[in-house]
Amino acid sequence: MGKLAGQALAYHALGHEQNSDAALAGLIAEYSNQGAYQIAQVYAYRGQSQECFTWLERAYKQRDPGLPEINRDPLFRNLHDDPRYAELLQKMHLPI
Repeated sequence: MGKLAGQALAYHALGHEQNSDAALAGLIAEYSNQGAYQIAQVYAYRGQSQECFTWLERAYKQRDPGLPEINRDPLFRNLHDDPRYAELLQKMHLPI
């Protein structure tokens, strides 16, 4: 799971969107039931907030073990001003 997430992030950073999309598609195809948090990380880094929050909600429903780290995860920095971010933290009883 980490390899595909890392590839999606790295390819995006390098501007290779087709490769990033392929890695993300593979991540979703193989790990959607246990990797919702990692999928949300990729969408957050890519600036796709709607998709990110869809996967964060899925991670919440799946009780993804990575989710409590969200307020320390640098990949979600660009979401801090989005009201949905604060709502999610409140729902999880995490500090805003």
